[in-house]
Amino acid sequence: MYLFIAIIFIAELIIAVTVINFITKLDRKVNDLNCCVEAFNPLAEICLQYGRCLATSLSLNFDKFINFVCHKKKQIFNKLLIVIAIYVVLFLFRSKSKKYSNAYRIAGVIQDIAGNFII
Repeated sequence: MYLFIAIIFIAELIIAVTVINFITKLDRKVNDLNCCVEAFNPLAEICLQYGRCLATSLSLNFDKFINFVCHKKKQIFNKLLIVIAIYVVLFLFRSKSKKYSNAYRIAGVIQDIAGNFII
């Protein structure tokens, strides 16, 4: 009977030592990972700051690009309106009699000059 109790006690001691060794190994691994995380944390913060800066500048540049496209769209529309108006006037002057030929030439010169300076 005492031998049975001694064997159970020794088995419990072996199990307890194994569990304690396992817990100690896990503690070392957790400490190693903690050191890695502490070393990586400043680098991760710097990377996040660069990412925020990049996203902000990309957003601002995209807004500037959209404004530039809208501005160019308005310029092209205005130039198109002026060119259409000039060609309508030229067509009207050309279709009339010879007394409008000087006005036709002046309108042609104005059209050339306006075409160069609009955009």
